[in-house]
Amino acid sequence: MVNKNHITFLSKKDKILKKIIEQNRKPQISKSKDYVLDLCKYIIFQQISTKAGISIFNRFINYYNSNKNNIPDWNQDEWKKIGISNRKKTYIENVFYNQKQIRLLKKIDDPSFIRDELIKIKGIGNWTIDMFLIFSKNNLDIFPDGDLALINVIKSKYHVDSIEQIIGISKKWSPYKTVATLYLWESLGDDFPN
Repeated sequence: MVNKNHITFLSKKDKILKKIIEQNRKPQISKSKDYVLDLCKYIIFQQISTKAGISIFNRFINYYNSNKNNIPDWNQDEWKKIGISNRKKTYIENVFYNQKQIRLLKKIDDPSFIRDELIKIKGIGNWTIDMFLIFSKNNLDIFPDGDLALINVIKSKYHVDSIEQIIGISKKWSPYKTVATLYLWESLGDDFPN
């Protein structure tokens, strides 16, 4: 997904980002195989560390692979063993109740349309949609301004404080805001499973 043209463009536009690009490996993103499971993953990762998210998602996938046909019948103890809270359990169930509409998004690339469709599903907010657009749809121009780790790394590297300043910085990365975001995440050494 990330290519030489993206790197050249961003390096010319932003000296700080150029240094970050030079110091980090090129981010890799694989093509999505299942939008429904992707959304479950992003819900699991909401407001927890990457390490905890990976651990819980792996338990979820292991259990899901042998019980995928009866998700509404999973009992409370099973969800608890996986490490998923009641609230996230409800959100994941909402994803499965809406799986037909979610799978139809394979044919759609318009981020505004995708955002409008996904926001209707309870438990899916802007951060989750941004993750979907980046990792599932491979959209190159997404800046997830609700990602605390990203905001903090920008504050630190660019010596800015306000979200307005941060949004201003991200605008110069367009049309490759996603690529800049991926490099900033790389600089944290906190691997998001793609």
